[in-house]
Amino acid sequence: MKDPRTVARDIPGIFDVIFPQLTQGTVAYFNKKAVIFPGLKALSEDNVQSSILQKAMLFEIAFARGEQILNGLPEADWDDCLHIAIRRQRRHFDAQLPDEILPTDRKIAEHVANNLAAMLHYMKLNAPEYELIHSPRVPGYQWIASGEGDFSLGQTLIEVKCSSSNFGSADYRQVLMYWLLSYASAIEQNTLEWKSVTLLNPRKNYVVDLSFNEIIEVTAAGKSKIEILELFSSMVGDFALKAFPEFKL
Repeated sequence: MKDPRTVARDIPGIFDVIFPQLTQGTVAYFNKKAVIFPGLKALSEDNVQSSILQKAMLFEIAFARGEQILNGLPEADWDDCLHIAIRRQRRHFDAQLPDEILPTDRKIAEHVANNLAAMLHYMKLNAPEYELIHSPRVPGYQWIASGEGDFSLGQTLIEVKCSSSNFGSADYRQVLMYWLLSYASAIEQNTLEWKSVTLLNPRKNYVVDLSFNEIIEVTAAGKSKIEILELFSSMVGDFALKAFPEFKL
C-alpha cells in the first residue's frame, strides 16, 4: 500500500495521462489567482536564513505551533512542538532532527504559526455553518492507502505549504489526488466529495482558492469526472498488475 501523497509525488505519469494540461503554464495561471490576507505580513527571507535548522523541520515546528494556537494555547509549548515535528519528520530519511529550538527559530515559527491561525480563523468566520476539521481523512482506493489532509471546512480541502516559491505542479497533483480519492469514495460509498481547495502559504501570506470543477475543466482535456475516474481506476489496476513478476504485456 502507498499513501496518496507518495503516489502523487512518485508516480506523476498517472497525472500526465489523466490531467495532460496540468502544465507549468496552467500552474502559473492558477497561481495568478493568489490573494493575500490583509493585516498579515510575509516572513522575510533574511529571517528564514537566520535559522540553521533544516527548513522542512523549521516549518514543521511552525505548523505544530499553529495547531496549538488553534487549540487555544496562547503560550507556546516548544518541547511539545519539537516532539511533534520530529515525529512527523522521521518519515523522511534525510531529515535532520534537532535537540532544541533556539530563540531565532521560535520567533520564525511563531510568526508563521500566527499567520496560519489567523488565515484559518478568517476562513472559519466566513463559513460559520461548518466545523474546521484538522487532519481530515482522505479515503484509500485499491492499493492506495487512506491518508490525511491538513484541514477542511465543509467541502473545502485546505492544504498548507511553507515553500519559498509559488505553488507548484506537485502541489496541484497532490490535491487532485485527494479529490480523485474523495470522488471515488463518494461514488462507491456515498461519502463526502471535496468541491474546492484552498492552498495556504502562511510563510508568504499567499492563498489560492479554486473549485475542483475549474481545475478539472482546465487540466483534463475535456474528460468528464466519470471518465476521469474510469481512467484512474484502469491505470491504478494496471500499475498493480505490473507489480507481479509473471505479468507480461
